[in-house]
Amino acid sequence: MAYLVIIDRGYRGSAEAQFFDALYGVEMLGDQLGGMDVVLRGTSVTAALDGAASPPALRVGPTVVNTLADPRRSVRALVDKGAAVYVDEPGLAAFGLQAAPLIPGVTRVDSARMAARWNAYVGVWFL
Repeated sequence: MAYLVIIDRGYRGSAEAQFFDALYGVEMLGDQLGGMDVVLRGTSVTAALDGAASPPALRVGPTVVNTLADPRRSVRALVDKGAAVYVDEPGLAAFGLQAAPLIPGVTRVDSARMAARWNAYVGVWFL
């Protein structure tokens, strides 16, 4: 049995502190806990878009920071590991992305209806 993780915000952390993004955390914890499925809602729906460019490097004076998180890489890694990754259809529509192509293996759902499936999981976490 897996855990279900629901992520609403597309970005957490900062370049200065080198925090990892929530999706990377889910990937690492999923390895340790025997699996995690993910629902992307709110601004995090953009992490499921296929064909979007990687985050650009950030130039601060003479320093180039090229270690920023790439949430699409994390979504691909989760799919490759067998996690179910869902993206909220109303969330996509809110940004005008309802017809946008998704990373292969990501499933469109109405996340409000996902509550009926919560009992199939060990726990449901909101990040």
